[in-house]
Amino acid sequence: MKKIILIWGCIMTVTMIVGCQNYGNKHYYHELEKIDHRQNRELARHEIMALKNEVASYPDYIRMYHQLLVAELNEEVMPYRNMEVARALIDYYENNNDRDKLIRSYIIAGHIFANNNDGPKALSYYYKAEELLDGYNNAELLNRLYAKMAYLFLHHNMPEQARVYATRSQNYSYHKKDTLGMIKALRCISETYKQVPGNELTNLEEAYQLAKQSRRYDQQKELMIDIASCCSHNEHYHLALNYLRPLMNIKDHRADALLGKAYYHIGKEDSAFFFAQRALEKGNSISKRDAHEVLAYLAIRQGQRDSAEEHFSKYKELNDALNRIQNSEAIAQMDAFYHNQKQAEENARLRFDNSHKQNMIVIVIACLIVLIILFGTYVQRHRRKQELMALRIQQLEEFKQAYEKTDESERNQTEQSIRQTVIYQHLVMMQEPEHPIDTDWQALADAINQVYPQFTPRLLSLCRMTTHEYHVCLLLKAGFEPIRIATLTLRSKAAVSTVRSRLYEKAFGKKGSAKDWDEVIRTL
Repeated sequence: MKKIILIWGCIMTVTMIVGCQNYGNKHYYHELEKIDHRQNRELARHEIMALKNEVASYPDYIRMYHQLLVAELNEEVMPYRNMEVARALIDYYENNNDRDKLIRSYIIAGHIFANNNDGPKALSYYYKAEELLDGYNNAELLNRLYAKMAYLFLHHNMPEQARVYATRSQNYSYHKKDTLGMIKALRCISETYKQVPGNELTNLEEAYQLAKQSRRYDQQKELMIDIASCCSHNEHYHLALNYLRPLMNIKDHRADALLGKAYYHIGKEDSAFFFAQRALEKGNSISKRDAHEVLAYLAIRQGQRDSAEEHFSKYKELNDALNRIQNSEAIAQMDAFYHNQKQAEENARLRFDNSHKQNMIVIVIACLIVLIILFGTYVQRHRRKQELMALRIQQLEEFKQAYEKTDESERNQTEQSIRQTVIYQHLVMMQEPEHPIDTDWQALADAINQVYPQFTPRLLSLCRMTTHEYHVCLLLKAGFEPIRIATLTLRSKAAVSTVRSRLYEKAFGKKGSAKDWDEVIRTL
């Protein structure tokens, strides 16, 4: 009898523990659902982060839901770049047939790849989400997707496609009386009309009136800057100033750059100089580019030739970087490929029985043609590469011969002159965690090129290199030891050695040691 009571007690205990655990899981999932539907997104972010340490001990369906919410809430305030989390979410929800969360996972993945400048991959995930949303009654998710697709197309210089999706987003926001959604959609639509005078300003002014009526002060500020930028682009500088004057004291670099440009064009040079200089302090690449342009023209008017050249040089450097259109052709091809593929699949289903063999022949022929083209391209590129490597080796031999002809005392004197420069002494005295800033690197480059004329052009003629690789080369030429270079560039000594050997291989197409590259730097 005692044994029966003991066994019964154990069974009841286990049942109670399992029941409590299941209740705890359901309660936690219910808390996540409440956070998911919370209107106050800032509060939702705080709540989801507060649960971060507890989630590890819960089942997969709770942990993955938590990761989904973290990714969505983070992307609202910063570019979210964790691709591994996106892939894990997609794998999990594809296997568990949760359509709603799988769509959201596809949208997150698209957003992440868009942030990493991989437009084709982002678009492929957005299209997957759009396919799942077809016939699925979730207009809010559809609107979120359309807004992101509109900005993706806009980012890749495809205004017509961007306008289609932004208009869909605007219509949804209008029916739902979502003022913020309408404002964002109108701003996106206005961007698509950059090349059509008048249309851009009309949409921006409509969005501005909506922002004023709904007292959305953050959007009012953004729209005032957008409208002023549009007016400035169309050379209506007095109208631009009407929108910019309320922003003079907030120290926004975008407004400062526009104020500098507007004041310059209406002849108020002191004000133009003040705001352009302020834009340089904390501006992004666009604001700094525009500020350098204004300052260059002001320097010309004042007869300051060196200052004008310096500002024009920085303006050109920033403008060239901003004008690089990344992945536009690739994303257009992906878009065309997707729609052509959908059409081809539909046609293939209709004539599959009669044309299967013919299709296979066409595919084989196409593959052979592609392989022939690829092989020919490879041979041609390989030949060009070999010729380039031979030319570089010949250049290096010429540099070595020229270097060996110089007198040793002259070499020592030249090296000593580098060590006597202010920037060299500054780098020698620099202590951790302090490290060189952009002006330090520029000063070092100027000092080296003054002592060794044509050093930088010769170096860059050997191979393309990153900013970090260029800094390592400058420090090598200045005579710093690898251990000191590692400290100044915030890398390990092994990493610095890897950079040197990798540069040799990039320049001459064959393996080389770090010391081999040091010898190259020495002769330049």
